[in-house]
Amino acid sequence: MFSTFDVDWKTPHLWRKTGPARTAAAPLTGEAEVDVLVVGGGLTGMGAALAAADAGLGAMLLEGNEIGSAASGRNNGLVISHHSKASPSEIEATFGPVIGQRYNAMIAASAGHVFDTMRRFGIDAHQVENGWIQPCHSATAAARGRKVYEEWKALGHAVEWLDRETVTGIVGARYTAGWRVEGSGHINPFALTVGLAAALEGLGVTIAENSRATRIVREGAGWRIFTAGGSVRARQVILATNALTRDIWPELGRAMIPFKVFQASTRPVPEALRQSILVGNPAVSDTRRDIRAYHYDRDFRIVTGGTHSFWHNAERRGLAKIARAVADSFPQLGADPEIENYWEGTFAVVPDRKPRLFRLGDGLIFGGIYSGRGVAASMSLGREMGRLAAGQKGDADMPLPVTAIRTVPSHWMATTIANHIHPWHRLRDRTDK
Repeated sequence: MFSTFDVDWKTPHLWRKTGPARTAAAPLTGEAEVDVLVVGGGLTGMGAALAAADAGLGAMLLEGNEIGSAASGRNNGLVISHHSKASPSEIEATFGPVIGQRYNAMIAASAGHVFDTMRRFGIDAHQVENGWIQPCHSATAAARGRKVYEEWKALGHAVEWLDRETVTGIVGARYTAGWRVEGSGHINPFALTVGLAAALEGLGVTIAENSRATRIVREGAGWRIFTAGGSVRARQVILATNALTRDIWPELGRAMIPFKVFQASTRPVPEALRQSILVGNPAVSDTRRDIRAYHYDRDFRIVTGGTHSFWHNAERRGLAKIARAVADSFPQLGADPEIENYWEGTFAVVPDRKPRLFRLGDGLIFGGIYSGRGVAASMSLGREMGRLAAGQKGDADMPLPVTAIRTVPSHWMATTIANHIHPWHRLRDRTDK
């Protein structure tokens, strides 16, 4: 199954072309021993390694390919302090009042944590902290959006309701209403991963790239993790592999649904047109089931994306699909806007769109599966996992329930449906009131 979701991570895409260069760290060779081993060099893993280093522990990070090669470096670049689908009250109903409030608080602060970390280490990821807007495409969506906005407002989150005229004037596309989350924004995600890797190395964390973990075995009071070139013994192990989780641990891969997407960008938008499109440079993703997400990059290209049900002639069809969507959203750009960049990626979802935190054994945990909200949530959850591994927190103190593996029922069928359901989503979007 996983070959279907493999992407060409070696060909430079927009974020790599406009971001800083990085020379990959050497692969793991021989044997090593550390306090904390993090498997997976994305934002979750780097957030965990950073927390372990801050706690004074010796940490190592294993990345199967290269830093920034997977979802953390290839995504759309939105940094959002909001859940994937749920409202704050729905989170509390699922996790209970104690953990639910804790998780809501973590998410409310998650975008700020990303931007604060960049400030701490002087990372230039083309960050823009001008808020995130969720425009509502229908009256039904607006009623739902108003409920979510009111709940966040009651919790003290910095949010603002936007009426039809205001949201349409800011975004430049026709919407019924919308709401804004202050302190959120957008970045070049590849630049963030490169900057975090340099920061970790500066703190003494060892990074081994092109070092895919292939096997984990219990060894005394700790664990030994094997790669093609060597092995690492660690007292605490954090698995942060997310969508690239395969067979490193029994059944872990069946706990999530891999989901393939593509990203694309327009040519730079002239300054005159920017007076009516994405005014103030916010991050935007709307309420459609087949979501339209937009923001400017450093050079004022509109970055957006989509997905296919079938991936034949994917780039040609993706460019055409995005041109139609951009023209529909922003008629100011003309009937046939030029789309000049296309790249693909994979992330992971679960049916309820809520992240997971699994206890796989004493000193062995897995965390992640963000269902499209990973840039902000991943670094915050990674930090909590690093603190857990450092002994600064226990399972009962975490912002998510720590459980045994929960596999997705009928995994193959669920994966097939999730990756082919987009025409149905688009039909429902068009028929919403």
